[in-house]
Amino acid sequence: MNPMYKKMLKEFVNHLERRDTKSGWVVVSKPSYETTNIRKTSPKERPSGSMRQTFKVFAEWMEMGEKDLDFEIDNFLKSWED
Repeated sequence: MNPMYKKMLKEFVNHLERRDTKSGWVVVSKPSYETTNIRKTSPKERPSGSMRQTFKVFAEWMEMGEKDLDFEIDNFLKSWED
């Protein structure tokens, strides 16, 4: 496996993420991305005065770590070089 390819791919992912700015991407695991915990309560009848309502959304996901990135790069390079 060519170490230059591994370094280039890792630097490319770092470029995509741009963790030092607010305009990057985050690689997350599809099975871990859940948005099923949505809570909205409404009274059965209209209140006499205005009433503030709250809509709460909870999202949780697994973000790719350094070990995961190394594993994925190695797997990609093995299949790419075959």
